[in-house]
Amino acid sequence: MNEWIQRWLNLSTLPRYILLMAAALSLLLICWIAILRPLKVAQSALLLSLEQQQHSLQRRQHQLAQNPSLETLQQQWVQASAQLRSASSVPALEALLAARGQQLEQWQPDAQPRALTLHLQWAQFQPLFAEMAKFSAPFPQHFQLAMQQTHLVAELWLEHEDAP
Repeated sequence: MNEWIQRWLNLSTLPRYILLMAAALSLLLICWIAILRPLKVAQSALLLSLEQQQHSLQRRQHQLAQNPSLETLQQQWVQASAQLRSASSVPALEALLAARGQQLEQWQPDAQPRALTLHLQWAQFQPLFAEMAKFSAPFPQHFQLAMQQTHLVAELWLEHEDAP
């Protein structure tokens, strides 16, 4: 080892600087291969991943922009709810009566209170009240049931002031 140091000290200045420069460049090359290159590869992988996430984000933002905003949906819901509440009970009641057309014997919509007479089986009587409760139709507060040989005669009086 002492021999190398002696040779180094005996060299002139220019060869010494050239050897120092070669050693520094060798050290830099080793650092680049061992440390910086893997970091550069990792960085490029992260950049690629970031680009893919940005593309995905842009696609989702585009899809979100195609849908109406929350405020618009809430306004539409309020309008639809108001229209349902403001709907007259007559169309709902008429739809109910149209569905039970063969069972309807008499319907007096102009009388006060409105009267309705139906021919039903007992099993059909309870679902009738359930359907009337679903609609905004006036619910019968008074009714009369009469048993016939093959069916049940139900007379219902619908009073507007009793309607919900």
